[in-house]
Amino acid sequence: MTLGKISHLIHMTGDLAALDAWYDDVFGVKRGWMDNDFLDMELRDASLLTVGDIVIETVAPSFHVDGWDSYPLGRFYNRFGDHWHSISWYADETMSHWKKLHDNNIRILGSAGAKADTLPRYDAPLFTHPRDTIAQLEIEPPCDFADADPRQQSGYDPLWWVNNHPLGLYGLSYTTVLTDDLEKAKKVFVDLLDGDLLEESSSKLTGTDDIYVKVGDAVIQASRPIREDTIAADDFRSSGEIHHAACFRVADLDKAEIYLESKGIRTVARDEHTVLSDPRTTHGAVFRWTDRLIPGGTYTS
Repeated sequence: MTLGKISHLIHMTGDLAALDAWYDDVFGVKRGWMDNDFLDMELRDASLLTVGDIVIETVAPSFHVDGWDSYPLGRFYNRFGDHWHSISWYADETMSHWKKLHDNNIRILGSAGAKADTLPRYDAPLFTHPRDTIAQLEIEPPCDFADADPRQQSGYDPLWWVNNHPLGLYGLSYTTVLTDDLEKAKKVFVDLLDGDLLEESSSKLTGTDDIYVKVGDAVIQASRPIREDTIAADDFRSSGEIHHAACFRVADLDKAEIYLESKGIRTVARDEHTVLSDPRTTHGAVFRWTDRLIPGGTYTS
């Protein structure tokens, strides 16, 4: 019942067209899977953008429809604004995950926040309640949606961005959730999601105590802010437990920083291996860039 590849990370925005154009400009994303799609059951507009080994889902509430602010994505936007929202994995099946989560008192939701207190259909995605799992987590069953993933198609080259794009990007190194309870994070990501604890450490750069857990093919960093006046501390103060950051692995950190600055993305701090970008220049979401390999992580090489 282990999880597989990350399906996508959601970047919430109030201006889908502007955010999509930014990803086109900065990342040179692969498009054509889903572009500016309206889903009436969730009152959201969204695109799926592929870069390296990861897919970003850009999402905006459907402001053109009355009642958008009464739906979960609209409520999230009204509270947090432009921000990372959630993490989604593919799975061979969802029923065993539902049972394990349910048996451990994790609230499980269906689409648009509907309660899923009974065993779901085999093809139904699962969404956890973010208060129970630090951030909202999604488990995707096998479906036509997964089959259309460009990363699954013959000829897809995840290293194109390393060899042909000035950012020199491999893909996702890790993605970060914030909490003040790292033992809770271990329970969620190690015990409930069958992850492997790779590392426990502290970072002067981000001002956090951290754990790194391999869940499926991805690394989740759970971080507890321990110093004021940092991006992590500011986000935790304003947002509480939440999906906080995405860190992308690049081939050459100095070249990547120069390229990002040419796109108006400002560096607020860096060390030998990692650059932190100002979220005010990245549509509200926290981006990091690194050349570090986390021992035990899965990497496209």
